[in-house]
Amino acid sequence: MQPSNFVDATVLLFDRQRAVRKQTRSVLNVLGFKTFQEFQDLEAVRYTLCNQRVDVLVLTLESVDCGVLRLVNDIRRQRCGVDPFVPILLTTWDAKLKAVRSVIESGADDVLIYPFSTAKMGQRIENLVRGRKPFIVTDEYIGPDRRAASLLQADPTSVAVPNALAAQVLGQREVAPNAASIEATLSELRRLKLRNMARRIWYLAETLKQALPDPSLPDRYERELLKLGKSIRRYRRTLTPDDAADLTSLCESLDRVVARMFGKPPDEKKLELLEQSALALRVASRLDHEPSETGDAISEAVANSGNIENTLIQAVMG
Repeated sequence: MQPSNFVDATVLLFDRQRAVRKQTRSVLNVLGFKTFQEFQDLEAVRYTLCNQRVDVLVLTLESVDCGVLRLVNDIRRQRCGVDPFVPILLTTWDAKLKAVRSVIESGADDVLIYPFSTAKMGQRIENLVRGRKPFIVTDEYIGPDRRAASLLQADPTSVAVPNALAAQVLGQREVAPNAASIEATLSELRRLKLRNMARRIWYLAETLKQALPDPSLPDRYERELLKLGKSIRRYRRTLTPDDAADLTSLCESLDRVVARMFGKPPDEKKLELLEQSALALRVASRLDHEPSETGDAISEAVANSGNIENTLIQAVMG
């Protein structure tokens, strides 16, 4: 495979330390990048992203509360910038960030620990060009799908997103970000989000039903119902007028079932109704290419977003 030609690609480079920023730029220069926008102030970065496109972001992460992760999350959730899918590479001197979940939850593509070689930086950039991971979206996360290969094979629902860097470097106009491609991808991701949220709701309802024999259930019963109700309301807020009317109807029905269970002890029939109502929403929310039968297995690793987050951390940080 021929190395990529980065001469026409634009890098937005952020680091508050001028000397370190200069060092990172030198590494990128060796790789072939010639056009840079350099910043030491995050507000200036935000302003620039809201007014023009760049091909890749290289941002130095000093700590989890320095504002960089919030910026990345705002980009992914369309609160900042014109391209929510712009490739983002974080750099940091702090190897202890390996244990910080918020680094992964931000939606950045990759994290590179200083000191790094030109070859290491080059490999990470090449990955963004030729091997960028598709995106996945859940109730709490939008970003690269870093799940294990076995889960990806069992649950192939990631979405390829516009890639400004690949479009510029490889001349692939079909992956370039523009208003139409961004809107189409966001619509696909929103539909995937509904599907994943419905699976999560069903998983919570099924788990609650199975916990009926547990003597500790009464002590946490209403807390679990509150968690379920919160997920249902988030699902409803994600719906748009373009979605099928039965999704709204099923969601409202499920919400009423949960509301009637508060203030009363756990009951087998009510928990059965809850699980069946959640299953109906899950089936109605499936993607067009998914099987129509209702008996497909859902692994806990897929349904439990906490386990997914742990997998993401291990995948990106090693």
